[in-house]
Amino acid sequence: MTGWRSYLTYGNVQWSALALVAAALPWNNVAVSNAQFLLIGAWLAEGVHQRDLWGRFRRAFTDRWALLFISIFLLHVIGLFWTQDLEWGLDLCRILLPILVFGTILPAMPALTERGMWGILLTGAYSVVLSTVACMLLAHDRLALGDYRGVSMFISHIRLGLLLCMAVAVLVVHRPGRKGLRVLQLLAVSWALAFMWMVGSLSGAGALMATAFALGWWRAGMLTGTPRWVVRGTLVGLLAAGAWSIIHLVTDGPPPRPLDPEALPERSVGGERYYHDPQDPQSENGHYVWIEVADRELERGWSRASKVPFLGRDRRGQPLRSTLVRYLASMGTTKDSVGLAQLTPEDVRRIEAGVSDVRTGRRGLLLTRIDQLRMELDRYRVTGDPNGHSLTMRFEFWRTGLQIAREHLWTGVGTGDTRPAFAEMYDRTGSRLALEWRHRAHNEYLTLLISFGVFGMLWAVLAFLLPAWGLKAYRAPVFIAWAAIFTVSCLTEDTIETQVGATFFAFYYALLVFGARRINAERPPRSTA
Repeated sequence: MTGWRSYLTYGNVQWSALALVAAALPWNNVAVSNAQFLLIGAWLAEGVHQRDLWGRFRRAFTDRWALLFISIFLLHVIGLFWTQDLEWGLDLCRILLPILVFGTILPAMPALTERGMWGILLTGAYSVVLSTVACMLLAHDRLALGDYRGVSMFISHIRLGLLLCMAVAVLVVHRPGRKGLRVLQLLAVSWALAFMWMVGSLSGAGALMATAFALGWWRAGMLTGTPRWVVRGTLVGLLAAGAWSIIHLVTDGPPPRPLDPEALPERSVGGERYYHDPQDPQSENGHYVWIEVADRELERGWSRASKVPFLGRDRRGQPLRSTLVRYLASMGTTKDSVGLAQLTPEDVRRIEAGVSDVRTGRRGLLLTRIDQLRMELDRYRVTGDPNGHSLTMRFEFWRTGLQIAREHLWTGVGTGDTRPAFAEMYDRTGSRLALEWRHRAHNEYLTLLISFGVFGMLWAVLAFLLPAWGLKAYRAPVFIAWAAIFTVSCLTEDTIETQVGATFFAFYYALLVFGARRINAERPPRSTA
């Protein structure tokens, strides 16, 4: 073969399919699935052509490490036998098929070269960065409205944050020889970090911290004696200080001005008696929300400024009255005709859109998200109502999940019965969560415990750890970074129960453990590469 046909080998098609999976992850689920079909087709066709199809399956299913990894998928299949909700159980097994696909093909394929490995990793990294550029071009106006979820146009903002962290790790670890490529990588990393700051990606920030710590710990392993433990002790101290700072920002923050209930004015300038609730701690921008509220003045004035009913809902589905009162509080003004007079037409549009803080969209959304978390915690402490707030609802998910796990500690409820188990427990405990917010665990470890019991969860964890240890993937900094990102993501999400999350797990694990097995075996235990 000559020319372009010389490149159409089975090996090159399989490599291209792997690169397409990495490239498609931040864009489109259909493209991810099609890339996997291409990989399967090329792998099977090569086996038929070389009359080695059975040998390929034999190599995959007699490799103890590959079998152990695939057993994560098989565990979910076995869990169907004591499942009543087979519809969800089968759907979850479908979502987890990438574990079977990549866990079978990559161990049976020839090991990737270092150049081939970096080609796939860099393709994925730059594709993620380009997807965020597209998001910003198409949805930049949503930033001004504080809609951090809506900025992620193609996949969940949480999954995008994980992929961005992986991209940053790949680009930081890779050392290109050409200066132009080094500059390009620096620009890509800078943009990725700026994007996470602008959209307020808390999950991304947490994963980045974990990645930096894990890579620092790994790097310190190249030192010996006292310097190693000095560096690692410093890392632990920095991590503790960072965690304390974040907790302090979220739980304390700048307090509102001291409030003397006796000194609150009785009536507005227009003569209406104010509504005051000094016991409600909710504040915006350092100002109490539920004081100095004159509802009749607000309703009259708002009806002249907007067609959205005062007692209706904003575009986010929130009560517009609450959004308006919070917005005025963030401006530091009274919630009456005087406060309304200070609103500009732009402010009115922002309130209609559901923006509740005058600062939203005018500074990094990461700071806005921290303020929102603080407000959620304040409301939860006083009222016990978690509805509609991502952090405090998770407290309810985890509490309910632990109650289910205690009742099914040994065998779990089965692959598909997590949803009915949660629904039943919410009813039994009289949960304050509204029906539309009664979700599952949002913690992958807890979900595994609920589904398969303590032994099933331990098996899944060992099936994750042992192949990486046995094939020495822990020697590779990119694997260390990916493992840190994935491990942290599982604390607040059921990461592998969505197509992007399951593919992120199965693809990168199989690539970095099985695909890179020769690279890792040849890598010195304390290699810097």
